[in-house]
Amino acid sequence: MKIELLSLDEIDPCQLAIHANDPLVNRYLKNSFPFPYTLDHAMRFITHSLEHNALDFGIVVDGVCIGCVGATFHKDVFIKNCEIGYWIGSQYWGLGITKRVVKMFCDYLFSNFTITKIYAEIYSENIASCHVLEANGFQKEGYLKKHVYKNNNYHDLVIYGLREEEYVY
Repeated sequence: MKIELLSLDEIDPCQLAIHANDPLVNRYLKNSFPFPYTLDHAMRFITHSLEHNALDFGIVVDGVCIGCVGATFHKDVFIKNCEIGYWIGSQYWGLGITKRVVKMFCDYLFSNFTITKIYAEIYSENIASCHVLEANGFQKEGYLKKHVYKNNNYHDLVIYGLREEEYVY
């Protein structure tokens, strides 16, 4: 299985839209990630990301775009941190793809940017994503009760961090 992180101008937006239009994927994402997810949403996301020089990549497995990974860099006193987020289509869950993608992305971030910490915010019930982060050396740093309100329900949020000084390349 060949896994690549490609610039959004190198991916097929139709493939992106197909895998994003999945209620299982949407369940753990912010409301700003639309559902149902259409080709128009994919095109707007790609255009916005490219125009704003956002650090977003398509996750491509054997030539098919199955998801995205991205980083948000913060300002002010948080300038040495970045937040990562990722998703892949549910038919690819459980194959070790996300674990490899997070490792590839962390290698890239620590090698190319002057950051000392990468963090992620995960719904507490998203056990698979928690395992992906832990398998890549992230440590649980915080737990926020009823911090997220989605689909008429409150959800707890787990904050994971990975410090460069502890990272194994």
